[in-house]
Amino acid sequence: MVLATEPFVKLLTVMLRARQAPDAIAVVIKGNPEYLDAPAVGPLADRVLDEVVRRLAGGDASVAMIE
Repeated sequence: MVLATEPFVKLLTVMLRARQAPDAIAVVIKGNPEYLDAPAVGPLADRVLDEVVRRLAGGDASVAMIE
């Protein structure tokens, strides 16, 4: 599984293509969580974890964007 923030989507895409890896292993966090306040980080982490688990269980085959 590959996690990236939105500013790095293009780099992520290039790396996946270069390694012939499926998009299904990518989860992108919208925006830049570095600038989130502490109370917002916990719920974001929960959403990311839920998406990673869903993908590992055979979810979508496209890059997931977590808001």
